[in-house]
Amino acid sequence: MEFDSEGRLIIVNDSKRKDLTKDEIVFWKNKYDKEEDLYNRGDENELRKSFNEKGFMSKADLSRIIKWKFQGRLLGRQKVMLNHIKDCNSEFIEKLSKEAFQSKDDEIRITLLSNIPAVKNSLSSVILTFYDPSDYGILDIHSWRELFGEEPKDIFSNKKRAIDFFKKLREISKNTGLSCRDIEKALFKKNLDENK
Repeated sequence: MEFDSEGRLIIVNDSKRKDLTKDEIVFWKNKYDKEEDLYNRGDENELRKSFNEKGFMSKADLSRIIKWKFQGRLLGRQKVMLNHIKDCNSEFIEKLSKEAFQSKDDEIRITLLSNIPAVKNSLSSVILTFYDPSDYGILDIHSWRELFGEEPKDIFSNKKRAIDFFKKLREISKNTGLSCRDIEKALFKKNLDENK
């Protein structure tokens, strides 16, 4: 992670240098919040509260996350993902998510959550972000591209990719005082808007 002499974050994207100030990150985060569906924010806030009060994720919570993550053009994927968890025991999901939330190790958290049918890096990152947005952001190709350039083929199957993503968000968070989720929202929105 590099910062210039004025404290601006230098993001390398496909060999091009891009500087983002804290104000620019806030601008893109606010643009994300303004233009995203209120339903999405409602689910995120409600599930965060539930996870922190109960200390685990239920099967119904996971269904909501799948519907949140795979909407619009992704309804076919949503249906497939929901079918994966249809016969999964809710107690199994609750047990693994509780253990994941109690752990402080990213690799253990992702491994535990990935043992739940349909859950891999992408959904693990959503679950962890909803649980703790100060320390996590949602792994997506758009935010990845802003941080690292073109995404590798194994972005959603290799745990190391998710861990590297979280570490990079935390570095930016440490230097800006912004939450990892807010930074990830900004990176996502910037890449999405500038590459339409």
